Amino acid sequence: MYIKKIEYQKVVEDLISDIYGNSLLLFPKENLPTQIPPAVTQLIEWPNVPNNSKFDSILSIGNLASEPDLPQLLLELKQHLTNDSKLYFCERTKVPNGYNGSAKYDISGTFWANEWSVIRCERFRLGKSKKSPSYVTGIARMKRSRDQNL
Repeated sequence: MYIKKIEYQKVVEDLISDIYGNSLLLFPKENLPTQIPPAVTQLIEWPNVPNNSKFDSILSIGNLASEPDLPQLLLELKQHLTNDSKLYFCERTKVPNGYNGSAKYDISGTFWANEWSVIRCERFRLGKSKKSPSYVTGIARMKRSRDQNL
């Protein structure tokens, strides 16, 4: 699916509006393109996280894609999650048999390979040229055992 820049901005705004409770940003607050939703009770920026902090939601807009060691970051983030925590993301991603530009990772594949579940995922391209960057947006959480899903 191809979208325009204004539609991309709407995707990002909708993602931000979903965060809630004690929230972790993987980027500086100043880079938020919209207001913090009223459902957010506390907002902390990575990596300035106090020990033993737990978060209801984590937000990443482009930060997972640029991470030098994404599997290691996902492992570190798990320390700050509960079984109900969700990671909301919008990232450039690699695609099979397609133009990847500067994308380093297949974001959703990296989640799965590192014991995360992607519970919602949508892919799109920004623009209609052959070299339009590919993006993935969605929600992920730590994988649960069968007992936790019952």
